[in-house]
Amino acid sequence: MGNLGRQRMILYVWLCLLLLPLLINVTKLLKLTQAQDEDHLDIDVDHPSSPFFSDHAANDRKGGQFMTLNASSLTALENDKLILKCSIRDKKTKTTNITDVAPEDFYAENSKCGHSFKEDTVVFHVGKGGGGTLMKHLGVGVNWVHPHPKPSTNEQLQNGPLRTLIFNVRDPVDRFVSAFNWRSAILCHPNDERHRGKKKLGGGKKIGATKRPDEFCKTGYEEEEILLRETYQSSPSVLAEALCRESPLRASAEQDFSKVHHNTTLTQWLDFLVDPRLVKNVGDDGIQEFIVLPVEKRPGANETLFEKHIENLRRHLLSNRYGADASNEMMRLAEEQKRKREETRSRQRKVMHKHEAHLHSSEKLVNSTKSKLTKLGECCLARYLTDDYRLIQSMLGGDEASNSELVIAGLDPLDATHPVVQKACSWGNEQQQELCQGDLMSILMRRVKYLDESKGSCSAIVSANS
Repeated sequence: MGNLGRQRMILYVWLCLLLLPLLINVTKLLKLTQAQDEDHLDIDVDHPSSPFFSDHAANDRKGGQFMTLNASSLTALENDKLILKCSIRDKKTKTTNITDVAPEDFYAENSKCGHSFKEDTVVFHVGKGGGGTLMKHLGVGVNWVHPHPKPSTNEQLQNGPLRTLIFNVRDPVDRFVSAFNWRSAILCHPNDERHRGKKKLGGGKKIGATKRPDEFCKTGYEEEEILLRETYQSSPSVLAEALCRESPLRASAEQDFSKVHHNTTLTQWLDFLVDPRLVKNVGDDGIQEFIVLPVEKRPGANETLFEKHIENLRRHLLSNRYGADASNEMMRLAEEQKRKREETRSRQRKVMHKHEAHLHSSEKLVNSTKSKLTKLGECCLARYLTDDYRLIQSMLGGDEASNSELVIAGLDPLDATHPVVQKACSWGNEQQQELCQGDLMSILMRRVKYLDESKGSCSAIVSANS
């Protein structure tokens, strides 16, 4: 054998020795992953303020379920210790740095690490339905669709790679009132003394009406502003009553309804899951999980359970990726990290009230003067949005969707929806599922008296109850 042949042989032996430990570790980890009892659903989402990118997942279908074989899972254990992927996005260079760190370092007070769930999950942020709160408290990177549906995203949910959809649901009538009042408050009117448009701050950032509506107003929506202020007298009841079936203004009111931002209906957001002509286009590699987060203050309650739903959602995502025990530990570390950061901020800034009083909250801005609906407007609007309430009823699934009081009122679930719609609350533990269903039922029961067509027109119902 010549010198060249001996050199090649030596090189080959060295390569085998270098690769052998890596092959052994990967084999062990694959066996460990397959032995786990939990279902590891690939879940990934993006959020405009997230500093992190995804983990480049590769999926393996087994027994009708999806097992996670992404970068996070393959490095999840090292010497029997959990290792997390720390993804940090550099906004200046537009690059992402990914390193392996221990949970304690991942959740250190000054850490910039974040969990990324972008590979196959998306959040539909339905306007005036708690999306700002969801964005603030979710705590993981997600794909974010707002303020309108995107056909390209729907196509990815029909055929992949997107397979999990997170959807915030608020009472449709309440959403309308909130949207009408919010737009009336933030759009610049002719005699507006607030700063028009946005103002540049240090570091290239801008501030405007969305975050400080008491100081700024939004330009570029003159037609909508005139519609709200002049045509409907800055009153949501005027538009709502114009939607009554017996109203001679109904045809024009229907067109004007869609011109008010954030009034895209729930059925319009989810048309590919509720329209039979589009449902048939959802393939086997499309949506697998539909997660609903209700925003509802039940009768007698002081607040909604929305933040509890968000916390349980974060736990659900982490549990699917890392397992229940690991997710519980990460939730504990995240809460400790949050507490330390809040303590640091409170020491650094003694007075924070002026500029934090309005953080995209129409409730805070117009709560003292906001217009409420008349009973007639409430009834006519609820009936105009009947399909949205039927969709919410479909989300209950099973026996809950056939609740006797709803049936008596003549309310039926939508026909031929995609199967995932009926599983909207089938995520998290049993307690979370009951909370979700309870909130959806509460939304329906508040409006059911108006949705019962057998009681006559809205005018007759209001007269009978006055």
